[in-house]
Amino acid sequence: MAERFKAYKFFAYLFSYPENGEEFFQKLKQFYPFENRQPLERLEKLPFEELQAEYTSLFIARFPKVPCKPYHSFFESQTLMGNATFETEKFYSLFGLDCGDELPDRANLQLDFAAFLLDLERRLSQSDEKQKVRKIFNEFFKRHIAWMEQLARCVEENTQLEPLKELMKFFKDFLKREKNYLT
Repeated sequence: MAERFKAYKFFAYLFSYPENGEEFFQKLKQFYPFENRQPLERLEKLPFEELQAEYTSLFIARFPKVPCKPYHSFFESQTLMGNATFETEKFYSLFGLDCGDELPDRANLQLDFAAFLLDLERRLSQSDEKQKVRKIFNEFFKRHIAWMEQLARCVEENTQLEPLKELMKFFKDFLKREKNYLT
């Protein structure tokens, strides 16, 4: 479970805007779950401003349109604030969590919530409570994580950064393993 937790945290950070280079890469290294470290090492060697520009181009602003808005609703219905937004928010509210000013169905928040559930399950002592959290995790994955294969493909097809393409392949493989693990 520790490796799964690390993978969810890693990808949550990878899909977050890289504000501070040192802190950003520190978190990525802390949670990096793969043996092959080359993609992360090559990503770190890029000028940090280039990484920020690529993030902006992929997820925030590109003319004529942003290719990979990192929101479940966008991939589900080509709009923001769709059903996935409100369904995700219901999952968070089960645990008293709030995502502040950000939309709940943003990929990095959903990945972080999945990591939260895995960590919660690990820390619980009673098997019936563990089972409830595991059931919630499985449902959350089916409804709000599985779509991210589309996001990974979108990034892979639209990024100019080879290390990021490679990390998206890792992400798709991870999601497939998770899907198999949970079925």
